[in-house]
Amino acid sequence: MNNMKAVTAEQMKKIDIATSEQIGIPSIVLMENAAREVCDVCLRELEGIEEPKVVIFAGKGNNGGDGFALARQLHDRGVDCKIVFLFDTSKFSQDAEINYNIAIKCGVPVISGFTEAVIETGRADIVVDAVFGTGISRKIEGMYAEVIEMINTYAKKGISIDIPSGVNSDDGMIMGTAVEADITVTFALPKIGLLLYPGASCCGDIKIANISIQPSTIDEMNIKTAFLDKKDVYNIIPKRQKRTNKGDYGRLFVIAGSKDMTGALALCCKGAFRSGAGLVYACTVRSGISVVQQLVPEAVVTPLSEYEGMVRYECYDEIKDKIQRASAIAVGPGLGMSDDVSEFVKKLIYEADTTLVIDADGLNAIADDPSILLGLKYTPVITPHPGEMSRLTGLSVREILEDTVNVARDFAVKYNCVTVLKDARSVIAAPDGRVVINITGNPSMSTGGSGDVLTGVISSFIAQGIEPFFAAAVGAYIHGLSGDISKEKLGTYGVMAWDIAENVAEAIKRFR
Repeated sequence: MNNMKAVTAEQMKKIDIATSEQIGIPSIVLMENAAREVCDVCLRELEGIEEPKVVIFAGKGNNGGDGFALARQLHDRGVDCKIVFLFDTSKFSQDAEINYNIAIKCGVPVISGFTEAVIETGRADIVVDAVFGTGISRKIEGMYAEVIEMINTYAKKGISIDIPSGVNSDDGMIMGTAVEADITVTFALPKIGLLLYPGASCCGDIKIANISIQPSTIDEMNIKTAFLDKKDVYNIIPKRQKRTNKGDYGRLFVIAGSKDMTGALALCCKGAFRSGAGLVYACTVRSGISVVQQLVPEAVVTPLSEYEGMVRYECYDEIKDKIQRASAIAVGPGLGMSDDVSEFVKKLIYEADTTLVIDADGLNAIADDPSILLGLKYTPVITPHPGEMSRLTGLSVREILEDTVNVARDFAVKYNCVTVLKDARSVIAAPDGRVVINITGNPSMSTGGSGDVLTGVISSFIAQGIEPFFAAAVGAYIHGLSGDISKEKLGTYGVMAWDIAENVAEAIKRFR
């Protein structure tokens, strides 16, 4: 998987230093390259505007240096460009000071008064945010907060350099306040904070600019966080050969549902079929069988005995011989919560001789002792939402949402499982520390049953022979893309989980 890496501020700093020291490109040249890339974006955005005006808000660090260099480049191209610099000139970074002095000597006007800055910001066609870069680590207050508020209030179109000022580049947290950009031009690699919410909501359209940082330099850093691009998805989903049959595309057993939640099983099976599973066996309580037969007639139903509408511990003996043929097993959606369910799930985990995908009530069943995951012969996949992750880890939902990448990674490494932590930007973590941040999907998918579809898609890809970490990563991508297709058709409010399941096939069609 040749995916696009995503970096922390510290990793990017090391890449910049290695580029200067090992490749020999001075930092001031990298700054010039960065400014040139942003200049090109500005000029494209200004096409067709007569006598365009640009205002650049600059800070004292290297992000401000990019802004000073940009101001001179726009000035050289005849654009009416002004720098807003409302801070004292002490403690400039070295390269920023050089470019500040160059800009002034080249005749770029510098605004140092607050009222004038407000007026010029309102007049500008583009306002560029070059106040803070990736190194911000404390809450923004005082004049800096006022500057960000000015940009957000008066800018017609905002372009942030590298990352919107106020967004933490490592976790996407808002450091008190942040610029709400229409476009973010980031350099060499996206910063993790650009991909994670709430920071992702401030970034607008993200453009990744080449500033002469070499792939070999990036490879040396052993970066383990990434996101999938379209080429990755194309390469992971296998091309189908002509002379094949249903048995070639896996036997997936879905053990899910209860008397009151049969729909969870149907959604899971539907997601599995729409993502290419050859055979799907729907294993559920007898009272739910007729519902599954009506909604997903393609599934092979396996009735299980029940107690108070849920599976019993003894149900394992009813299916243990059948699941010997399974290419993968999905367990959990809609099972309900009881001592019998918990014991059944634990027995299944102990005994199953294939890859398990555990979701929902399957996770609730093992929340008291997730170390059970360490005993599996095949690396399992778990797909918790933040509430389920809270029960598994003892962390609060807030703690999880503020650090999804590290929470998912730590759990995956500790318990030797692929962890899909579901969020607006889901995080997929492998036991070796690799992480993929999923970038597809939208708020229309915040609907009951959406996660059941995801479980079906991931399980289906595993049943078809895709390695669990890649199956989880591409499953999340396809599931999110299906949600995007559903939103295109139905809008933000009307999407149901069944729509997401239906559109999985169309999402895959875009690659195959």
